[in-house]
Amino acid sequence: MNNKRTFFELFETNRPILKVKFDVNSNKEATEVEIENRLEKDIDTKGLDNLKKLCTNPNLAEFLDFYAKCNGFSLATPVLPKNAQKKPLLLQLPVNQLIKFTELYLPKGKLAGTIDFNKTKTLYRGEHKWLAFAQVDDGPACLTIFLEGEYAGNIFLVTPQPHFNILKPIAKTFNSFLDRVAKNPAAFFKLTKAYVTIVGRDNQNFGYFPLQYIDSGGILFPENGEKVSLESIRSESDKTGEDTVKKKWWRL
Repeated sequence: MNNKRTFFELFETNRPILKVKFDVNSNKEATEVEIENRLEKDIDTKGLDNLKKLCTNPNLAEFLDFYAKCNGFSLATPVLPKNAQKKPLLLQLPVNQLIKFTELYLPKGKLAGTIDFNKTKTLYRGEHKWLAFAQVDDGPACLTIFLEGEYAGNIFLVTPQPHFNILKPIAKTFNSFLDRVAKNPAAFFKLTKAYVTIVGRDNQNFGYFPLQYIDSGGILFPENGEKVSLESIRSESDKTGEDTVKKKWWRL
């Protein structure tokens, strides 16, 4: 685990890996899932101009600065194994989708119950404006940022079944939120209950707990030290059988 990585370095590594388990107390070896992180670099200048009209509080400067550099991101979308659902564990929305996404959580919105059926109602149904800006797993959990009031610039987790005090922010500033994710992505996914979903042989979905994030998974081929992707291994397994491949390849 690289505790010194910056947030943007998450998008510069080669074949990141999540080690996950269905049962964290099990003695079974963790399942390794190859993931993809994607940073949207195309700036939406019109959307950014509209966002600036909402984010007049100086505490929103870091939030605006992020959208001035990129237009959202997706983290930890499984690539392999093939029976893992291809959904990001954390998705920050493009700037032009923020209002529409937030409306889902407003009174009478499709996901309003995520807020109204627990203590968060006192926080989000008050006088101060806020935005929902990132989807956790495939929802309805999300991340919010307040635009005004005592919590302006603070990042909160919204979830229908709170497992800790979500009336307190998970980060005081937007950059500290990015730093928290970067320091230990697996811990952040676990905190927000973003699980890797793997479809079993019975076609049932199973949520796997993220345990460890590895920046560069790669595989070492003993004969020549060549790194290859997991996809190459899967292709090889089709030819030689899974047991043979396990003996021939191993993870760094």
